Amino acid sequence: MRFFNKKTVILVVAVITVFLLASYAARGKYQFTFMEKAVTTVLAPLESVVSKIGFSFRQVGTSTGQLMTVYRDNQTLRTEIEQLRQSNINVTEIMAENTRLRVMLDYKARAPQFDFVIAKVVARDPGTWTSTIVINRGTADGITKDMPVVTPQGLVGNIVNAYSGTAKVQLILDPRSAVGSLVQRPESRVAGIVEGNGASPLTPKMVNIARDADIIKGDQIITSGFGGIYPKGLLVGEVSDVVNEEGGLLKYAVLKPAVDFDRLEEVFVIVRSREPVPTLPAPQNQPAGQAVPVVPQGAGR
Repeated sequence: MRFFNKKTVILVVAVITVFLLASYAARGKYQFTFMEKAVTTVLAPLESVVSKIGFSFRQVGTSTGQLMTVYRDNQTLRTEIEQLRQSNINVTEIMAENTRLRVMLDYKARAPQFDFVIAKVVARDPGTWTSTIVINRGTADGITKDMPVVTPQGLVGNIVNAYSGTAKVQLILDPRSAVGSLVQRPESRVAGIVEGNGASPLTPKMVNIARDADIIKGDQIITSGFGGIYPKGLLVGEVSDVVNEEGGLLKYAVLKPAVDFDRLEEVFVIVRSREPVPTLPAPQNQPAGQAVPVVPQGAGR
């Protein structure tokens, strides 16, 4: 009975609704507009909510797309900046190398008495930083033991071992090194031996100097040419101090090397020298007219 009543009520409501709609349509335009307004008024809040939700979704989608675009652009800019930074580093390094090579080529042009092989420093032993370096030239390039090694600034050392493609250089800072040297000042010309200083690795000493010898702070020290390894006239360093040895008749000079050994990157190996080897007149027991090279005691260079 209840089911029948519900169906009857629904049917009646539907019929009445259809009748009213037909009646309003028959009466004219304004009555139908009123219905439209009524329906619009009822549905407007729902449409507003739906519209806002749709707009929000559209905004989120747009913002997400914009964020992705900005992210991609940012990544692209980061990559470009890194490439530019690396290019700048490369250009700076090339310019620095070109500057060094121009200086070396200028030195080569000013020293026609020497034949050079240019080499790069490729290794240093951390345990003997001030003793030896390794260069990327060897016997295949005409490098042999005892050849002098220089830079445009001055003397570096000499070859102690040569291999096919590399060679080991003993620096003048090595305590085992010994370089026949003299004071360049014309009124002095005091001779001695420059050797490495174990107590202060970056400041070699010129030793075997008489207590009354004319050597002062600021004097330039050059190779003497005695010994047959180092040609005469290569700059070794500058006297920074003169110290009298205790209880003796000698003194020594502390030198500031001409070469900055912490910044060695390229060097010259002198493979041939046309400098004459300094000699002194032969002792009286030597045949007349024969001269012998003089090697300072303990120098061997």
